[in-house]
Amino acid sequence: MSGEPLSIISDYVSISSNEPLSKALKIFKKQERELLVFEEDGVFLGYLTKRHVTLQSRIQPEAKVSTLITRVHTVQKDTPSDVIARAILSEKIFSVPVEEDGKIIGIIRDIDLLRSSEDIFGSKKVKEAMTHNPITVTEDTPVARFIAVSRTHNISRTPVVDASNKLVGIVSPHDTTTLVLSESSRKTIGDMQSEKQDLLSVNVKEIMTSKVVTCKEGDFLIEAIDQLYKANHKALIVVDNENHPVGILTTSDLLESVSIPPTTEGYYFRVLGDVDDSDMEQVIEMGVELVKKFADIIGTSGQMFVHAKVFPKRKFRGYVLYQTRVRITTDKGKTYVARSDGYGLFSAYVVALDRIEREIVSERELELDRRQSGSDRYIVEELDEL
Repeated sequence: MSGEPLSIISDYVSISSNEPLSKALKIFKKQERELLVFEEDGVFLGYLTKRHVTLQSRIQPEAKVSTLITRVHTVQKDTPSDVIARAILSEKIFSVPVEEDGKIIGIIRDIDLLRSSEDIFGSKKVKEAMTHNPITVTEDTPVARFIAVSRTHNISRTPVVDASNKLVGIVSPHDTTTLVLSESSRKTIGDMQSEKQDLLSVNVKEIMTSKVVTCKEGDFLIEAIDQLYKANHKALIVVDNENHPVGILTTSDLLESVSIPPTTEGYYFRVLGDVDDSDMEQVIEMGVELVKKFADIIGTSGQMFVHAKVFPKRKFRGYVLYQTRVRITTDKGKTYVARSDGYGLFSAYVVALDRIEREIVSERELELDRRQSGSDRYIVEELDEL
């Protein structure tokens, strides 16, 4: 139903642009992730997101909400689901405001959009959409080290394992500031900065979430979406029978499938984030070249998403730092994900593409080895018969 209008509009939580951030922080403590911000006369201004607030190096509780507004696009209640999914992915939000006759009448949440798109996932299994071999940290990993790992690999959720590589928790960069936010309305800026420094010296075990919602590779995606809905989570850790993490499945991964226009054939390419229009064509061409080169292995249809993030304050020889994430899913049920950073967009992008190419080549070599091994076995059996 990706081309049909939706009727999954939910209520929203709002706040006035003139309210102090301290009021918003108290609301965020109640598990809210996003607040719609309005002027006193009811004019919609944008979102205040918990993610955006926690990314600030300095939080001033007395400052007005209007100082941290994120401008977002709205949709109409009859907007097709693929367009809504693209809006959520582009804005890096968890819901999108619905407008009618110039007024906001509600929001459409990512999880509700996924639940209404069950026909897209059909009988597909978790292994066809998850990111394999997730990056992990241990309980004893210092928070400072964990933050560095998260930034280097541009990941928002990380499984925590014990010495036996068994899953014991999950941690997010936002967990490092939750404690600060919970008391920020009663502290000075200096106190808050001091507490952030103290957090960096503790281990991941002190801030991780121990109760982790998991699934198996063989579970149906529809079942996984239901788990995400019931737990109000944005990610599931995929484990094997020994409780070792083997993958991670996020709402963003699933939304990528919903965001594909219903008439798309072959490979669908989507570039998100900090990419100039002048670079867009070359980014797509390089992706096209990769999937064409290995079409016999990965399949002739699928989707490729390129996420780019720029850090304008970090420069080297005139080039700014970029982080890129490339994700390819194919009609053969294969998923390839690679991340990289570098000074300049293409410096980072080329490395990410190269990592995916090496993964595909390794996969082909393993397949050839299996075939060769099978051929040798048959020859030995024939010799035995002689």
